[in-house]
Amino acid sequence: MLLKSKKFIKRTGAVMMAVIVAAYGLTGGKMTVEAAEAADVDIASYEHLDELYGDYFKFGAACEAIDHWNDPGKEIGNPAKEELLSTVFNSITCGNEMKPAYNFDAESESLFKIDPAATEMLDWAKAHDMGMRGHTLLWHSQVDPSIFAKDYVALSNGKQTKTDSAELDEECLVDRDELLRRMKTYIYSMMEYTYKEGYAKTIYAWDVVNEAADENQDDGFRRSYWYKIIGPDFLYYAFLYAREAETLYAAQYADLYGLNAKTDDLSPIMPKLFYNDYNEWFDNKSDAIINFLAKEKWNENHAKVKSDVINPDGDGTIYGDGLLDGIGMQGHLNDTQNIDQYMKALQKYSAVVDEVHITELDVGCSKTDDNVWLFQAKFYYDFFSRLIEEVKAGAKLTSVTVWGLTDDASWRRDANPLLFTGKLERKPAFEAVVMAAKGEEFTMTLQDTLGEVEDMLITFEPYAEGNKAVSVEPKDVGILGRGTGHQAKLRLAQKINHTPDAAIGFSLKVSRAEQDASMKLDVSRYAGKNVTITVYVMTEDKKIRMGLETDASVQLLEVDAVPEDWTELSINYTIPEDVPAAYIYLETDGAADFYVDDISVVIGEDGAAAAEETESVAAGDNDASSTNDADGAESGNAAGEAGDHANGAASSGDEDGTSDSTGGIAAVVVALTAGGAWYAKKKSQNKKEGE
Repeated sequence: MLLKSKKFIKRTGAVMMAVIVAAYGLTGGKMTVEAAEAADVDIASYEHLDELYGDYFKFGAACEAIDHWNDPGKEIGNPAKEELLSTVFNSITCGNEMKPAYNFDAESESLFKIDPAATEMLDWAKAHDMGMRGHTLLWHSQVDPSIFAKDYVALSNGKQTKTDSAELDEECLVDRDELLRRMKTYIYSMMEYTYKEGYAKTIYAWDVVNEAADENQDDGFRRSYWYKIIGPDFLYYAFLYAREAETLYAAQYADLYGLNAKTDDLSPIMPKLFYNDYNEWFDNKSDAIINFLAKEKWNENHAKVKSDVINPDGDGTIYGDGLLDGIGMQGHLNDTQNIDQYMKALQKYSAVVDEVHITELDVGCSKTDDNVWLFQAKFYYDFFSRLIEEVKAGAKLTSVTVWGLTDDASWRRDANPLLFTGKLERKPAFEAVVMAAKGEEFTMTLQDTLGEVEDMLITFEPYAEGNKAVSVEPKDVGILGRGTGHQAKLRLAQKINHTPDAAIGFSLKVSRAEQDASMKLDVSRYAGKNVTITVYVMTEDKKIRMGLETDASVQLLEVDAVPEDWTELSINYTIPEDVPAAYIYLETDGAADFYVDDISVVIGEDGAAAAEETESVAAGDNDASSTNDADGAESGNAAGEAGDHANGAASSGDEDGTSDSTGGIAAVVVALTAGGAWYAKKKSQNKKEGE
């Protein structure tokens, strides 16, 4: 439940109001409310980004087939979205369809069975003369764990599992030689399929290995089961097998493409081989990546393995032996990102390999008020203007792919990171990318819409909308995932609760696999104001930190966590007024899940006293500190399972009967944007799998 403090009028058991605000679009600084029906857009009139950037790089988008998830929000199978893709771009990447999880078949000698949705997308790309980036051959995530197990039966704590993140029992694991055999079989099988079915000219690049780096490890490697069983040289073998496979099948199937294997250049049907990762613009990670791709001599003097595809003059490194063509930089950014840092990494990789691709670009919005699209558009403009400059200066960038087509289908949909709305309308971000390509000046104007704001308390208790109790969606109260790579899942957890007298009892669960993943609260509306911010956190980790994220991150507070209980964090702070966006973030000293409840923001130096005056309207007499050993029933739709970036978006739904039970809960709304506008928004979304 959301409460307006100090002057809040207590009305128990009655519905006060419900204001539903549609997702908004902004053009030239003006707010508009989307109509219920799809917008009537003239896609044929849209600028062609592939042509505008044709002198610099391919311009692509990630997409998915409706048939893969039976999800009508996807692109291939939707005529309007297909038209948008073919009009604006000249390259696509399968968001999920070509990943190992959906094409590995333990019952086949080839260990391979193509996902029909992947075939559908390949056929579509071929028919529309669209290039495709193959994503991905080898990954620690979205992989059937049976590939690592004896008799293809993966066990975790003695029980069979198909979960890619499960910790597997040591005794069920195969040995190094067997896993190398399986790796080679799968890579060869996938590659042969693309050749014999006529897709070798369609696929122009493969992400051979995805996200193998962990800069926090001494040797720079993620401790995946590929690593644990084979060792760090699994990376060398993966690229070796991919190069062998394409060399073999390019010759074997050359005649299908009108080529003579003995006399013709076969490079048009030999995709470039890439290593792909995230956060790779940070120095420590880029150093690790460059080291294991271009400096570490996995096959020194070619004593370990010999192959006709290995450069005889090679130095034993993956790149030096001719097994690697390029590096993929994912690029999941926000509109306060340091562009210089990213461009320095682009230059760094360009000095090492033949090509660099930006493989998964999206730019999350930092603001939640009327200026939301303008900051994003300016970032896109600056980013693409710099890309053009870097290519002219010698950067080896040859392809850029935005990770998705429309905001509503993005894995980061809470951050609205893409170029088009769900109704296929061009966003200011799209126009900004066009301006950058044409060398035009950025002319959009900033609309200062921040007006009077008031105190806020977020308890995560359901609120009434009509005759139903509606779950709070984190994004609608300004709570987003934090992290530059694998972000946390944010969902409501029932029975883990701090709120005094909660009628039901909810908190926010922050599920994460890495310390970098956490949560943040947008406090941009309090720019220039002194506020007291109080929050309660429960975690198994030892330390809890609160900080401020603007264009940089500053830790404000660190406290010892109270074991098995709620820990209060409270700080009085003046939010800077000269920054584009401001967030209060929470993180811990480990990577354990944590729970958050009763977040209050109270204006003024006497905020602590004012917070005590906040009135609750929730009926019931639950114990304020009631907890459970287990999560209890969780309410919410996960915003993506283990996709490339695991789960950045957060959403909540109605489970455990809360959607049909008002139970004396009063509807409450809170000032979420400028100008005293009051919002409460219900928008259930359910994403089955991440990108």
